[in-house]
Formats: sequence, structure tokens, C-alpha cells
Amino acid sequence: MRSRRGFTLIELLVVIAIIAVLIALLLPAVQAAREAARRSQCVNNLKQIGLGLHNYLSSNESFPMGGSKTACGTGGCYWNWSTTSAQACMLSYLEQAPLYNSINFAWNMENGGGSSQPPNGTVYNTILNLFLCPSDGNAGKANTNSYMASKGTSTWNNAGNDVTGLFNEWVSYKLSDITDGTSNTVAYSEALVGDGKGSSRGGINPPSRYRGNGVMATGTNPTMIYDISTQPASTIQSQIQACATNFQTSTNIVDYRGWRWSVGIEGFSMFNHVQTPNEAGFNYCRSDCSAGCNMDNGWSYGASSNHSGGVNALFADGSVKFIKNSISRLTWMQIGTKGNGEVVSADAY
Repeated sequence: MRSRRGFTLIELLVVIAIIAVLIALLLPAVQAAREAARRSQCVNNLKQIGLGLHNYLSSNESFPMGGSKTACGTGGCYWNWSTTSAQACMLSYLEQAPLYNSINFAWNMENGGGSSQPPNGTVYNTILNLFLCPSDGNAGKANTNSYMASKGTSTWNNAGNDVTGLFNEWVSYKLSDITDGTSNTVAYSEALVGDGKGSSRGGINPPSRYRGNGVMATGTNPTMIYDISTQPASTIQSQIQACATNFQTSTNIVDYRGWRWSVGIEGFSMFNHVQTPNEAGFNYCRSDCSAGCNMDNGWSYGASSNHSGGVNALFADGSVKFIKNSISRLTWMQIGTKGNGEVVSADAY
């Protein structure tokens, strides 16, 4: 009789086990390679924004306003919580001239409650991959902006007045205003968008406490000031901790961070340097209103990402650098200001 050769059951199980181990070893490497590609794309997005900023500067002799002063109609009614963002003003320098031409600057972007003013519905609802970090799986779903212009260390809602950073509503700055040096001043950074599952626009109960969301509680805001870096470090830390506690206990969880890139207000297209990158497990704090209010007049708007260990930041000279989560609060504040006279070494972050 002729015998047939083949695998025994034990041999088959051993082969399957070896294949499973190899797959288990390979998957993290594949995920790491994918994240490296996503992070590279995020850096490229910020570089494109940097080019747009400097092309705008060359043509207009100043950087764009964080929010341009436009009316809620053709007659008046100016709302600082619904202005036209720096990104919208840069569109023609970002190869988006037709979209820029669709903007009606006689009208604000938003009508309130998450709807556009009718004349600006096209730009308001357009999603651009340029403004979405590919590492953030929520970006582009409900909320369409991952990149925020820096207000520096200013925590107040003071449209038309000076801030320590490069951007504010109704104010524009020139290159000569950056006395700390363009290579030492952050222009833009990234922030995780809300997941749309909070108690504000998501209407979820209990709300999601995802770290891309924020908290809006009734009471008194923490220190609202031109330059928070002048406050004692212990005071800032205790106020951040109070916001973190509210985020875990309050039912007013805001899920619309990064709502629209075209709207020039804090939280939608601007941030500040209070929280260090990815600090405290929340993305926004306001303590003088309910969850139905807009994101202006808050206290802290952090930089955050899904990149391992930190966030990407665009500096005013057009360079993009990776800022580690471990950066000290003092250094993070220093690179957020444009003219406080600090000297910051690159190895500090």
C-alpha cells in the first residue's frame, strides 16, 4: 500500500500559531507606518497654511485677522462670535480662489446655533482636506477644522484689542510686531475636534467625555486676562484642575470644537497657550454659560492631537515643529507670545 503524506493536526496548529504571532508582530509596524504617513500629511497641511500666510503677508503687508469684522447683514449688527476666519481670508493663496470668491464679506459666516448666514452657505459648509488632520478620525464628520490660529497667552474675548499672540478678532498684525522673532512665535497648531456626542449639539445623555470635547459650566470664568503668563503658576494649575473636574462632573459637555474653519472665533479656528499640548484630558473650558452658548468667551482652548507624544505647530517663519507634551508651561507660553522679549532655545521643546 502507498501511504499519503500530509500535516498532522499538531503540525497544522503549530503553523497557524506561528502565522498568528507573525501577524501580531507585523500589525504594530503597519499601524506605526500609517501614523507616520498621517503625521507627515498633517505637517504638510500646516506648511501649506504657512505658505498661504506669507503670500497673504506679501500682498497685504500684514497677516490676516483671526476674525474679520463683517456685519450680520448689509446694514450693521456686528457679531464678534461669527466673523470670517484667517483661513477663509487666505483661500485665494491656498489655490482656492473660486471658494474665496464665493464669500460675501457684507455678511457674517454664522447665523447662530450651527447654521450659516444664507449668502455664505457655500464656504461655510465646504470641507477641505487641507484643514483636516488625517490622524483625527472625527475631523470632517460634524466638525471641519483641525488647525487653530494662536491668540498667545490671552484668555479674554476682546475683539478689536491687542492680544499676545498673532491672531485675534478684528485685529491684524505686521511682521514688525513679532519682536520675539518669527522662528520663536507659534502661528498655528492643531487641536482634536469634538466627537459630536456631547450634550451640546450632539444632545447625548450621558455625554461623551472624549478628550476632544470641552466643558461649559455656569459660574465665573477663571482669570480672563491679556497675558495669563503674568499669573502665578500655582494659580494657573489650580484653575486648569478646576476645569478638569468640571469636565468630569458637569452635564454641559461641548462637542463642537473645530466646528467650522471659516468662522473666526476661539475654539472654531483659534486657540491659546494656557494648557500645554494634550494636557488635562479636555479641550476647552468656559465657566459662565450653559452648553447652548457659542465657544467664544472661554478661558482655555488647548492644542491636542492623536500623534504620539505631542502636536505639530506652525511658526511665524513658516517652519513646522513637533512640540512634545512634556514642554514646560513657561516655555509653551513663551513661544505663544509675539513680543514679550523672551529668549527660547529650540532644545527647550
